[in-house]
Amino acid sequence: MNEMTTTMNPNMKLIALSLGLCVAVSSRAQDGHLSHFDAAPQLLNPALTGMYENADFRMTSNVRSQWNSLSSSFLTTGFGYDLSFDRQYGFGTYLQNYNMAGIVNTFQFGVSGAYNVSQGKANHTLSAGVNLGLIYKKMNDQQLLWDQQYSDGYFNGDLPSGESITKGARLMPDLSLGVAYRSTNARKRVNPFGNFALFHVTTPDESILRTAKSDLPIRYSANAGARVEVVDGIYVIPNGLYMRQGADQQINAGMLAEVNIMGSVYSAVAGGSYRLNDAVIIQLGLKHKNAMYRFSYDVNVSPLGAYTRRNGAFEFSIMYYGTHSGRERRLVSSSF
Repeated sequence: MNEMTTTMNPNMKLIALSLGLCVAVSSRAQDGHLSHFDAAPQLLNPALTGMYENADFRMTSNVRSQWNSLSSSFLTTGFGYDLSFDRQYGFGTYLQNYNMAGIVNTFQFGVSGAYNVSQGKANHTLSAGVNLGLIYKKMNDQQLLWDQQYSDGYFNGDLPSGESITKGARLMPDLSLGVAYRSTNARKRVNPFGNFALFHVTTPDESILRTAKSDLPIRYSANAGARVEVVDGIYVIPNGLYMRQGADQQINAGMLAEVNIMGSVYSAVAGGSYRLNDAVIIQLGLKHKNAMYRFSYDVNVSPLGAYTRRNGAFEFSIMYYGTHSGRERRLVSSSF
């Protein structure tokens, strides 16, 4: 979408948004993304399912709202739950909904499993995993504007469009694969991690209107970093993420810091990252015992900034580790 002035009237904003989304519907779509990608481990890499210590289960939740200056924002919500069986096996379920301004909605649901091939190694995990799921994509054609609705210099949604859309939804099977490595040696100050995943391995046909076949491209994802203990109670986590899907790519680089507050059960969390040619991301959060709460804001630096009035995205995530007995354990996992 080209740059546009910030003085657009609401009709012009809706026109531009509709045109952009019409192009997206007819072309190969791209997955939504999260700034807190590490707070959705099953969606980051299925091999991370159940790969953590000192807890029986993990729950995660993500909410992301972006481009709020548009007539309707883009909203991403997600939830994950996974179980760990002595770090050897992991099983879980996940769901994510990506609402593109009320015009196109993509819902994903599935189950994931992982196996630690380095079982018995206390200082690291090397796991392989798989996601099996469904993708449901739906278009709300009532929100679109067509050329026959243009009258007297404006688009009027009350006028007949002259279009007949018989198909407006698609259900697709989905398969994703991944491998992941994590160092968990409590005696070392630096514990590296890295993972690689392939999403949409079967490249399902995602054409909503079914006028022409449109395969969903495979998304390649690589993530790496390290958890570094600077001094007792202070950790930094430099990390990077590279994803490619079709002709598009995303590159993230940043650092997260965790500082214990006066020996209490609380730790302050702060960090920053940069998504190449897109946004500068500022994060703040609080860790309390087995739970971490984070909030971030994406400062838009892309060419769309002029049109979106430089408004970026707000994101909130929760990650919680628990036990079936209800008794708390002291978490020393490099994954938290």
